[in-house]
Amino acid sequence: MKKAIYIITAIAVAVGMVSCFDSLDIPPKNILTKDDIYSENGIRAYMAGLYNRLPMEDFNVTGGPDDMKNAHGGYFMWNNISWPQLATGENVHGNNPGMYIHTTGYWSEGYQIIRNVNDLLKDLPDYIGVLSEAENWIAEARFIRAYTYFALVKRYGGVPIIKDVQYPVEGDPSSLWVARASCEASYDFMLEDLDYAIANMSTEKVSGRANRYVAAAFKSRVANFAGAIARYGGNFTYTVNDVMLQGIPADRANDYFKQAYDAAKVVDEGGYALYREAGTKDNGFANVFVRADDSPESIFIRQYQQGSYVHSFDCVYSPARMASTYGGRYGVTLDWVELFEGLPIDPTTGRLKTVDDSNYYIVYDSPYALFAGAEPRLKGSLILPGDIFKGVQLDVRRGVIKETVDPSAMPITKFVTDDGNTTTAYGGGFFRASVVTSTDPYLMQPPYETATGVKINPNGLDGPANSNGSGDNYTGLMGRKWLNPNLTPSTTTLHTSTSTWIDIRYAEVLLNRAEAALELAQNGVNNYADTDMPTDAFDCINRIRERAGATLLVSPDELSLGEAHTRGNGIGGFVMAPNRGLQLLRVERYKELAFEHKLYWDLRRWFTFDKQIYDYRRRMINPFLFAKDATLNEYGNPEGKYIYDTRVCERANNACTFATRYYYEAIPAGQLKTNPLLEQNDQY
Repeated sequence: MKKAIYIITAIAVAVGMVSCFDSLDIPPKNILTKDDIYSENGIRAYMAGLYNRLPMEDFNVTGGPDDMKNAHGGYFMWNNISWPQLATGENVHGNNPGMYIHTTGYWSEGYQIIRNVNDLLKDLPDYIGVLSEAENWIAEARFIRAYTYFALVKRYGGVPIIKDVQYPVEGDPSSLWVARASCEASYDFMLEDLDYAIANMSTEKVSGRANRYVAAAFKSRVANFAGAIARYGGNFTYTVNDVMLQGIPADRANDYFKQAYDAAKVVDEGGYALYREAGTKDNGFANVFVRADDSPESIFIRQYQQGSYVHSFDCVYSPARMASTYGGRYGVTLDWVELFEGLPIDPTTGRLKTVDDSNYYIVYDSPYALFAGAEPRLKGSLILPGDIFKGVQLDVRRGVIKETVDPSAMPITKFVTDDGNTTTAYGGGFFRASVVTSTDPYLMQPPYETATGVKINPNGLDGPANSNGSGDNYTGLMGRKWLNPNLTPSTTTLHTSTSTWIDIRYAEVLLNRAEAALELAQNGVNNYADTDMPTDAFDCINRIRERAGATLLVSPDELSLGEAHTRGNGIGGFVMAPNRGLQLLRVERYKELAFEHKLYWDLRRWFTFDKQIYDYRRRMINPFLFAKDATLNEYGNPEGKYIYDTRVCERANNACTFATRYYYEAIPAGQLKTNPLLEQNDQY
């Protein structure tokens, strides 16, 4: 196992912090003396505190206008109900059926970290030769500064660049005022810090701590972000006093993509690899996250520890029956599931086809037969009907078709049109006469009894229609990624989870590299670093697809400039892109990186958010069981023939639209008052 740095414990011991949130704070240097900090143990504890405060979008990131109690700008909040994937078509639940937008205003917390780093960068050169790792601590400090600036710049565009410690002049508050730099200069500053870190940082792998390869992996993310802004953000630039605060000149795009590509290649020197496990590929993909501490795929992680820093993801996001309280908030949308192979997808619409050409439902022999041939990566990302998780078998069902209906003799016409817009409630003569449903909580459903005495809950114990408070299954599909299978339902409680978050993993780096290569190839740089860019992008994507159990791309020619599919008009059309080649790459990111807080920022940097999420209604799948010949299995759940209805969600079916103003967030009002040199962003 990699050596671990238990961040909160270290800093708490060093400086006597006591409460959970206090232990997240870094003590100012006027409290600690230089002797406290610049000793072998002191610098480790102080740096641990800095790492701990990194604005990492982990299990405890949250936000939104209702998050009034969060004092950390969207970070370090146990209530992870308002997550980015609520806006991107990945997830929906009852607590927040609308959009999620970052509005919490991460600013002052970031500049506190930056000041602490600048203090270190001022003093640490004096300790070279005194502290054993002084040069490395300098490099790590610059990584931390770049990481923190990225949290600011990806939100606001250009921000004040503060390289040195500021000292106020008594009676002159303007001595601390700094104007915003351009968005371009802000990215260049971060990349300069990361270049220094890559050149000077250790290659040693210590969990939770950066090294040369962590810095390179992070640089591939940052540089791709800058390149995408330069290439796609031209309609959202904003210049004040000749400073482009929002947007980057288009002619910089290839330069940034080259930097992203080079950085991704450096990571290969570190020996990281895609996690592979003997046995089934679906279990292997799920275990990328379960076994994050020891996986060769984990590049930069955050660990948790009982008594110091925990999270509640398992309790909030497990199916309700698999948690002691809460639960049920992992409703994965059908739109996301339809991106995967091995399902009966209609190639003309890109949507799941559960009816024949006459619009009659196709009858399946079991509740899980529909998913039998699905891409293993999908099976590793979801808890599917019939799956056993935490010793409980998932039971998903919308209703029971009465025993008088013979599935082999009576074709059933689709109940509701599935066009991504129709929200009609179930009804009609056949439905009212022949389908038994319930909206009662799962423990109170009166059973439907067959002539042979088989008693069947009309709706599945895990939804999607029965009420379980705000923890309902809204889509008929339940997520699995990140959930700890080793917890029992009774031990799945709030504030007790300690599973590790992976902030950067090797799969993302491969996708970053593929994106940079493809962007270069499509924009005049077919060969770079003695490498054919289309071929390299093709190879990287296929490495991801091979591990996932997906069909490999046949040729780099598939990554073409041909017309991209649109929603409802071809496979992958849900994910927007300027051409088919980039669409294939972006769909791969959607499948691989879902529920990892990456796709929200992808849609913002690609500037497709306002088009992809425009009058968008999330979609679901509803299984219906034929009571005729149904039996009960060892878990007490019914086995028999099923049909599946796809449609707009019955609940949380409001049309969602991403407003263009949110490509850049508003500078917090308090900061505008404190620093009059700051200019507000456009559309605010």
